[in-house]
Amino acid sequence: MQGSPESQPQVPGRRKVKTGCKTCKARRVKCDESRPACRRCVSTGRVCNGYGIWGGGDSQSQIQCSQPLSIHRAPVPQGGLTSDEEISFDWFREKTTKQFAGVFTSDFWETLVFQASVQEPAVRHAVVALSAAHRSDDSRDPRALAAPRGINTEHFMLQHYNKAIHHLRSSPVNDTTPDIRVILITCMIFVTLEYLRGQYASGNSHLRYGIQLLSELSTQGSKSSTLSENTSKCMTQATDFAHNALIDSYAQLTMQSAMFGIFPSHMCITTHDSQTYAPPYNFKSIINARKSLDELLHKVKCLKEDYHQALETGNTIDHSKASAAQDSIQKDLLAWRQAYDVILPSLQSTMDPRDRAGSIIVRLYHEMVTVMAAVSLSESEMDFDAYTDRFSAIIAGVHELSQIWSLSATESWNPGPGAGNTDPRDRGFTIESGYIPPIYYTAMKCRIPHIRRQAIQALRLTPRREGLWNGPLLADVLEEVIGIEQGQTHVDHLNSELRCQDSEITGNRLCLPHVDQMSRISDVKVLLPDAMDETTRDTFISYKKMTLDGDWATLEQKIGFSAATG
Repeated sequence: MQGSPESQPQVPGRRKVKTGCKTCKARRVKCDESRPACRRCVSTGRVCNGYGIWGGGDSQSQIQCSQPLSIHRAPVPQGGLTSDEEISFDWFREKTTKQFAGVFTSDFWETLVFQASVQEPAVRHAVVALSAAHRSDDSRDPRALAAPRGINTEHFMLQHYNKAIHHLRSSPVNDTTPDIRVILITCMIFVTLEYLRGQYASGNSHLRYGIQLLSELSTQGSKSSTLSENTSKCMTQATDFAHNALIDSYAQLTMQSAMFGIFPSHMCITTHDSQTYAPPYNFKSIINARKSLDELLHKVKCLKEDYHQALETGNTIDHSKASAAQDSIQKDLLAWRQAYDVILPSLQSTMDPRDRAGSIIVRLYHEMVTVMAAVSLSESEMDFDAYTDRFSAIIAGVHELSQIWSLSATESWNPGPGAGNTDPRDRGFTIESGYIPPIYYTAMKCRIPHIRRQAIQALRLTPRREGLWNGPLLADVLEEVIGIEQGQTHVDHLNSELRCQDSEITGNRLCLPHVDQMSRISDVKVLLPDAMDETTRDTFISYKKMTLDGDWATLEQKIGFSAATG
């Protein structure tokens, strides 16, 4: 009887090779793993087929990492998955990826994760763990109520969570780019899993580690500039897909956290080529426009934090330099809007509902970032009263979105309330930011009661969480803020208006309320708890308020939840 393949004698020079390019693996020869094409293949006149999702390969060969996989046709990873694990992977493929990507397509969730899970056990087990948690969280699907084969869902999820960690720890210590990317992909899945479960401290810890690792990886990449121009160009074509997918995913999540007050903006990923999303703008797609706007949002946040930190610490401020930076950002925002208005008509004819929703959300962000840039060097909350038209435009955009959502209620990407689905307990989850941040910003900074009412109402009807952003919880936060600024009398008035169905903005309702500078608060941060049971945990806000002597005091207050939040 023939022995197993492992017991067969190896032909000299034909050793089993576990690493290296695909061509050398097929030939069972040692690969020097040069990038973008290994020297062994080049020296023998062969085509180097690269290193799978990690790039590399002859410039004439197809680059696997840049070929998107259809999530409906992505193969179940090979590696001895049990039937329970296959069920979880199928759920991830069919439901989780599109929902977690949100309105905008995501190279990370819809392509890179699948490619990595086929090759990497750590990613594969992390995917199974996340899928199990998502099935348990998605109460709208009857199949989600039962764990695979009746086993304990929490145990099943933790089992694969630990297996993913085990594979990461058991891998040989290696500073090569592919190994680091495996860690980064797995780390992002862990962040998402923890946020989904409400374990915010653990999720933030994973995110900080991922940011640091990705920054180090980008620094290493910049040191490779000593390569020849042709080699560098070919490497960029071959390897940037995985790298850029990671950058986009981490940048979105860190900016989301920065806006929420968890991380400073300086932690946001800024490893794209500085010219990639810079003016002059010539957008090819909505997603390209959004990425350019993200860069401007990052610049605004950093400018504001640098300026106000210098004020607080008493450091010398170059006011002319700060003003010049502000002017530059505002000019770029104007150029962005002009370019966007030019390209939008040509894209609308081919847009599906998901693209149309994305085009509106991008516009909402532009309105928000425009206000943020205008007040970035201001010390007065009164300055926001000059931008009522911007806040009104955001509210109008929400009404447009509601019409699209009502026609696409069954779509997994839909981040808004579906038709007849307004039960706040029936919430889904997406890791990417959608429309919640600009709505929250509007309700926080606009002191006009009618606009605030509509913003809070929109948050109340949001059945999904966007990473750290929970619409109904933030609506409670905003009511607490209004109570601090204008007293309980106004809160009672606001609650009565929430029951009003009239969404028309009239001239009388646009009259500014009498909320002076001393009454207004700023720098509101939501201090999220880290527990699974929402009924037993407390949420606090910290904020700054001007004292009688003109200084700013930092205060903290517990949030009183409404019945709709529980």
